[in-house]
Order: sequence, then C-alpha cells, then structure tokens
Amino acid sequence: MSSSFRRLGETERPLAVRKRMFGRAWPLRAPVRDGIVPTWPELMDSESVPCINDEVATEWLNNETVRKAIHAETDFSWELCTSRIECYHDSGSMIKYHKNLTAKGYRALIYSGDHDMCVPFTGSEAWTRSLGYKIVDEWRPWTSNGQVAGYTQGYENNLTFLTVKGSGHTVPEYKPREAFDLFSRFLAGKPQ
Repeated sequence: MSSSFRRLGETERPLAVRKRMFGRAWPLRAPVRDGIVPTWPELMDSESVPCINDEVATEWLNNETVRKAIHAETDFSWELCTSRIECYHDSGSMIKYHKNLTAKGYRALIYSGDHDMCVPFTGSEAWTRSLGYKIVDEWRPWTSNGQVAGYTQGYENNLTFLTVKGSGHTVPEYKPREAFDLFSRFLAGKPQ
C-alpha cells in the first residue's frame, strides 16, 4: 500500500476530516441516461457490495437501543444497499454541455482525487478524453508547496484534466493546500 494511501484523510487543518472511502457511490457500469440508476447488487447480480464489509455497521444500526437513540424507524432492518431507495437520472450526461461550452472558448478544469473510491479519476479522465479534443499539454506532474501534487493534461479549447495525489472524493477536505493552489492558479489563468 502506498504511503499516500495510508495517510488518506490527514490534513494540516485542526478540524476533523472524513476518513471513510465509500458511500453511495455511482454503481459500476451504471449507464448515464434518463431513468432509474441501478444499484450495485442489481448490476452485479449478487446480494453484496464489492470491497465493503458492513457486518459491524449492520449489527449496530439494527440494535434496538441504537435505533431508539438515533430516532430511526424500527419497522424494517437497516442494510447497506437496499432496493427501497430509487435514484433517477434527471438530466442524463453532462458531456454535451461541457463540449458546447469549451467549444465556445470557456475554460474548464476537471479534477479528481486519485484515491476517490466514489468517482474514480480513471472515469473522469475517460469522459474528458471522450470529448475528442487534441492534447496540447502532455500528461505531466503539477506541484504544490514544492511537492508533486498530482498530474495534469491539457486539451485544446481550454480544457484541463487534473488529479490530486492522495485525495479522496472531496478534494478540498482531503487536500486543502493543494485545492487552494489548483483553484487559485485556474482562476488566475495560470498553468497548473
């Protein structure tokens, strides 16, 4: 395991930082189109969610005393993935909007934490590449505070894709200094 992965959630801020790396993630191979979003179990044709052991959470959240203390309903059992909750797409893919705006010359920065278990950077990189723009700035490291903070690639039409090394889903929460640097540079029109 890499040292940056072991340090996931560490920050220079004195405030508490989320260390959990999963949640209601976009299911693997879920299509981006109007209609219902399939759950992990529906997509995988199984009863379990990959990479998650929820035995302790299930036991705790189904405990009568705990449920009373957190004012949870008691007429059903808690489970990690349930078919009782339905999520619907309301606008389909956003790719056409990105393509429309960047083709008109609006600058865009697409960024992802490289330890994001909810929206993996490889997916963000793939849809950014799917726009079909030519690469104008080859894949290279970018720095913050004198250290490599991730990698970036520039495309025509002012589109930039960037990763943040060691960050989870909410980059400013996991890597506040790096987030400040990348946003400051982007807003100032400077390269990463």
